[in-house]
Amino acid sequence: MTTKQLAWIAAAVVLSVLVVVSVRVHHSTSAPAAAAPPARQERKIAYWWDPMLGPSSITNHPGKSAMGMDLEPVYEDAASSGAGVRIDPRIEQNMGVKTAPVVRGSLPMTVRTVGMLQVPQPGLYDLTVRVGGYVEKLYADTDGMRVTQDQVLFDLYSPDVLVAEQELITATKSLAALDANASPEVRGDAHALVESARRKLALWDIDPQDIDAIASADRPPRTVPIRSPATGYLADKAVVAGSAVQPGMLVMRIEDHSTLWLDTQVYEGQLSLMKPGLPVRATVDAWPGKVFTGKITFLYPHLDHLTRTRTVRATLDNPNHELAPGMYASVEILLSPVPDVILVPREAVIDTGVKQIAFVVDPASPGHFLPRNVRTGLAGDNDQVQVLEGLSPGEQVVTSGQFLIDVESRTKEAVDKFLAGSSSSK
Repeated sequence: MTTKQLAWIAAAVVLSVLVVVSVRVHHSTSAPAAAAPPARQERKIAYWWDPMLGPSSITNHPGKSAMGMDLEPVYEDAASSGAGVRIDPRIEQNMGVKTAPVVRGSLPMTVRTVGMLQVPQPGLYDLTVRVGGYVEKLYADTDGMRVTQDQVLFDLYSPDVLVAEQELITATKSLAALDANASPEVRGDAHALVESARRKLALWDIDPQDIDAIASADRPPRTVPIRSPATGYLADKAVVAGSAVQPGMLVMRIEDHSTLWLDTQVYEGQLSLMKPGLPVRATVDAWPGKVFTGKITFLYPHLDHLTRTRTVRATLDNPNHELAPGMYASVEILLSPVPDVILVPREAVIDTGVKQIAFVVDPASPGHFLPRNVRTGLAGDNDQVQVLEGLSPGEQVVTSGQFLIDVESRTKEAVDKFLAGSSSSK
């Protein structure tokens, strides 16, 4: 390489260095002055928090959250103030916020509960014997079998009954043997003996038709039939063929299932709505789709202190014996509609356990929702609930998305309390 070429290369390097230095000097002096933004007021930090943890992480100094993340500052001009919650219309749509009007009307009500079918106490018949003896032959020999009224249940052999039978036969024959010219006194005494013998057998529950058969017999029969006092199902049979029986002994029980009791449990808050005569509908698993109807006939006077419920009884007709004692039933008690009450959809009310809240649409400011403390009453059909306090007809309440609004409202409430505390401590 020639000396002239080396001179040109050295000159180029020196020129490049000068250009770089000139640019840096210009950048550090004149350029910042020309590009500097206009002066503005410094923003003040209202609080620090971790958005992922919510209001519980709010503090007045920087630091780390419980999750180990750096706390983020929130500036005073970004911390909103004022009542209610304001939501951007686009966010409101994404949240699926829906509203419904507060109305005044009647509240249709149906109390839905469960119950169990039982044999009604008036349908129970205990068969006892009033004279000692022995079960000579037993016809009603199986628990659960169906018997009809006046059906012979068993034949009773009793020495006492045999004596009474002989007295009746003798008195009847003596009356028949009286001469036509017998005095009225004699004929009256003979009639009295017959009636006395018949009455003794009747007091032992011998059926009148069997007493007539004994009176017309030539000799007393060895046994007398004991008949069923009612139509029903045999239960609690205590004898077998040959069993000895004593006066007052319970031999068997007969249950009439033509009507059944339906005992249901109703909560304490619904008791004021219950009264005899209300219609009841019941369904059972044994007969899907079939509805059995009846009416409330009795309200138990006592309240269960554990379940806070009271037993309400309805009576159901059971002519075809499709229902059976012990069945569980789904029950609907049809109440009279409650007139002239303020109504909102059930989902419009948030129950926190301590208070009830509904969010009302601010008609003067779109996207602005005001929390309102309310007090509800009865819950009716069609997912409606009675409002006792806090809302007026014509207002719009949020029915969908209100839980997200509630979260935003609680966050804002916590922030406002923090800011109020911070300002009072200064």
